[in-house]
Amino acid sequence: MKLFRVELARILSTKSTLLFAAAALLLSVFLAYIPVTYVHYTYEENGQKITLTGQAALRRLKELRGPVAGELTADKLMTGLSVYQNALSRYGAVYGDDCPVNVRAYTLTPYSELMPRLREVTADADTGLSADYAEITAEDAGNFYALCHSHLHDLMLLEQKDNPDAVRIADDMYRRVQPPFYYYPGYTADMVEYSNLILFLIMLLCALITAPLFCCEYQTGADDILRSTRYGRRHLAVAKILCALCISLSLFTVCMAIFSVVSNSIFGWECLGTSLQLLFSVTCLLPLTVGQLLLLVTAAGLIAVTSTVCLTLLLSASCKNTTMAVGITVALCLFPSLFYMTAGTDLAAYLRVLLPSGGLGGSNCFLYALTYYFEFLRIGPCTVWTPWLLLAVPLAEIPIFLFLTVRTYCRRSL
Repeated sequence: MKLFRVELARILSTKSTLLFAAAALLLSVFLAYIPVTYVHYTYEENGQKITLTGQAALRRLKELRGPVAGELTADKLMTGLSVYQNALSRYGAVYGDDCPVNVRAYTLTPYSELMPRLREVTADADTGLSADYAEITAEDAGNFYALCHSHLHDLMLLEQKDNPDAVRIADDMYRRVQPPFYYYPGYTADMVEYSNLILFLIMLLCALITAPLFCCEYQTGADDILRSTRYGRRHLAVAKILCALCISLSLFTVCMAIFSVVSNSIFGWECLGTSLQLLFSVTCLLPLTVGQLLLLVTAAGLIAVTSTVCLTLLLSASCKNTTMAVGITVALCLFPSLFYMTAGTDLAAYLRVLLPSGGLGGSNCFLYALTYYFEFLRIGPCTVWTPWLLLAVPLAEIPIFLFLTVRTYCRRSL
């Protein structure tokens, strides 16, 4: 414990640690607030267009969409469909230039978050293209929940035609998604994605704090003195590991708590009750609300951050100097995102799972795998849904990285 306290005080007193920790805290507040600045609402008054932005626009939108909040019923969908079809017949296009501003602002806005889901479930089974509002019938709106499962099955046949096991697994999972769905205005899919961004930045900053822990003392020669003391080698390695994990987990907890409180206070805590299928896609395979989704994404982020920190400790114990350790750390944090976006091959999908940072970043992130993509990986004779692998593999890698870190450091000290 004495070694732990001394090492913890040393790490926390360094300028780089304080700088990265301060950056993480500031980013938590900034990224929680910035989404609301993109909210806008335009209407016309006395012949002039007026645009509200930020929280004023958010309040107005929540007020207009208030009547459709709560349980999504067939009546709400049929009413929304009638409104959209009337605008289509009168102006030729729902959001075209010929459609008056106030028709969009007051008549269409209350249903604007629900109607895309109705178009989605009535998509063409052969092409997957969404139906036009003119082609949708009141009967389709009344059978919305029945169409959800048939649409999921059709989409799986299109995207996984060479993998019948994936189709079967998706069908089995979707049977647990029971109606009705619920909608509460406030959050949009774009705004939820900022949770993935803050998780990635926290991971990167925690890795940068961790990278110099071992190799900086190799550089200065201090390690030659420390390893010759009574509690050198293994005790010192464990103390450094505990310090790195303690700092990273504490920073993660504080930052995500700040992000969640600020974000939900702005958009409204009731938004957490919105069904995942209404915010992202009706084909989301898990029966979750937005609040449950954010908890699961945060848990996946915690696993990814912890595993990345453990890998960084192994790199720090292996590298000769800080520059090398930091460079490799940054590369490993960015590589899954860059390779997955540019390559798009099975190899990229497997590397994304194997590298601990693979669940955070760009299009490779756990959030997208959970909500947008139907990605299943074959492992021998088995087919596994990618999000489960993005949770299980980094978790299993944590003790492996820690064992190798201690072993590498002790062997180097011999």
